Amino acid sequence: MKKNTNITDTIDDAQLLDEVRYYEPNEELPLFADHPISLITPILARRIDPAAPDFKGNTLHKHCEFEFITVLSGSISLNFGDMSIHVGAGGGICIKRGVPHMIEADSGQPTELELVHFHHSVLFGTTISMLGSKNLFGILHNSAYRYSLYDPKDPDDAAILKRAHDVYAYMNSDLRAGELRAISALYDIWGMDMENRIDITVMPLTKQQALDNQRIAKATEYISEHYAEDILLSDISKVCDVSDSECCRTFQRALHSSPIDYINRYRVFTAAEILTNDVNNTPMSDIALMVGFNYASYFNKTFKRYIGITPMQYRKKNNKGEIFRKGQQEFRI
Repeated sequence: MKKNTNITDTIDDAQLLDEVRYYEPNEELPLFADHPISLITPILARRIDPAAPDFKGNTLHKHCEFEFITVLSGSISLNFGDMSIHVGAGGGICIKRGVPHMIEADSGQPTELELVHFHHSVLFGTTISMLGSKNLFGILHNSAYRYSLYDPKDPDDAAILKRAHDVYAYMNSDLRAGELRAISALYDIWGMDMENRIDITVMPLTKQQALDNQRIAKATEYISEHYAEDILLSDISKVCDVSDSECCRTFQRALHSSPIDYINRYRVFTAAEILTNDVNNTPMSDIALMVGFNYASYFNKTFKRYIGITPMQYRKKNNKGEIFRKGQQEFRI
């Protein structure tokens, strides 16, 4: 069996925070293939008091994610550096990723906000996908567009605000498909907003993007067939018919990821699927080997990095066999 020594782990733990990462306005935003919010919670939805001492949004900052703000009570002022706008109770705003801004509660009455953060890859994957090229590329690269403002008195805006609240409600519900419904609501918001106020031009793929797509298709197919084996960088490069360095650059351009990042994610989510459906309580070390990890300790560390909890915690929470056995026990009691 080949040793996987040519690919090094380059994942930064800051990519997988359980809360939104705040970046200084002059700090370069990383281009994540996946959102930096914990993968077990792909959308962050919460209610906050902007006047609270620990609120970070009252200093100039920016996010890797789009930020949807709904003012439930009171009112806020948003400072974009060169301009300020006011949003009153019932109104809302969606701020594009990477746009420096600051939120301040207006004095006079208590203020409560409903915040939804989501990375665009939740909806579109990458900008070079057909869906991303048509609905995302023009937004991300339109320097004139920084935010969308929503007036609750406008019927179209009111519908968008309603769906934004649905995202919050679904993400904080006990529904098993709550996240899926939240993503569906985000699609509705994006579609209604783009139809009403943003002129999107379909961006054709460049020759480089088309070539990258072809290479990535070959590489990901190879990984899906050989993920349980030790995979060398040279193996992937050979499939793509490029050098090792060009293979890494291709992954970075197309997926904003390294090859090892993609392989590890593929293995981890395959393991999660196995853990969900494993009714035989297969030893964790065996599952690690089944998905290509030679060492259980590295499997545990990598699984937690991507999923947010350990494989054992995931099994207890999601495994059908565990749920069934727990139900049987509760029934006997």
